[in-house]
Amino acid sequence: MNMKRMNRYSLCWLFLLLVLFEGCEKDEPMGYIGRPGFYFNGNEFSYSFAENPWKTVDTVMLPVIITGKLENYARTLKAEVVKDSSTATENMYQLLEGTLGENQSEGFIPVVLKYVPSLDDITVTLKIQAVANDDFQELDLVFPSCRLNFTAKIMKPFNWSQLQYFFGTYSTRWWRFIMEKCERTSLPFWDDLWSPIPNPDPNKYNMSYYEMSNLQEMIRQELRNYNRNSLTGPLTHDDGDLAGQQVVMPAPY
Repeated sequence: MNMKRMNRYSLCWLFLLLVLFEGCEKDEPMGYIGRPGFYFNGNEFSYSFAENPWKTVDTVMLPVIITGKLENYARTLKAEVVKDSSTATENMYQLLEGTLGENQSEGFIPVVLKYVPSLDDITVTLKIQAVANDDFQELDLVFPSCRLNFTAKIMKPFNWSQLQYFFGTYSTRWWRFIMEKCERTSLPFWDDLWSPIPNPDPNKYNMSYYEMSNLQEMIRQELRNYNRNSLTGPLTHDDGDLAGQQVVMPAPY
């Protein structure tokens, strides 16, 4: 290889390195650049008092992600209810301020939900919007607002994204079957290792992977027994994406 060709290759490599370096600078994680701000880690959340029928008041923690540099002091997260986009009445909820601990990049905004008898028959919605304050000014981000749906009817659990690994696609009939066989109204599991959404309440979502694996196998056997003995055919989904189709559990790993 002559000297001219070697110089040409060297220039090409230098150019590629410069492009890669510039790209790395542009792709710096959002959480460490720009003005301080926050956004909801998801645009829709849900809760049902059917999960905790003995409660008349419960608190949902809405997860948020912070942008801008971390600070070594606590900061306040503010939000407000967009009333003209909500169907919940004021006697059904109380929106609280969130507190972000020092050097934290993730936090939560608490919403206190209050049971009223009408929730036995309806599902209501709160639209919650991030609000600027002295700590956070940048709000025009991924999810500047979110919806919280709540009811006292059986509904898709908030943590079904964690449960679907064990039970597959959700439907009301399938979830009712699982609850009846487990003799539980909720399965508070959260995959802290792999879930892209942080655990909103570690004290609540505290079931272990080992417990869930055992429940999965128990439900798998109960489903086999049901399908074998049913006079009306195998268990099918009654609503959702697979309405009318047979319930099929994920293969064990």
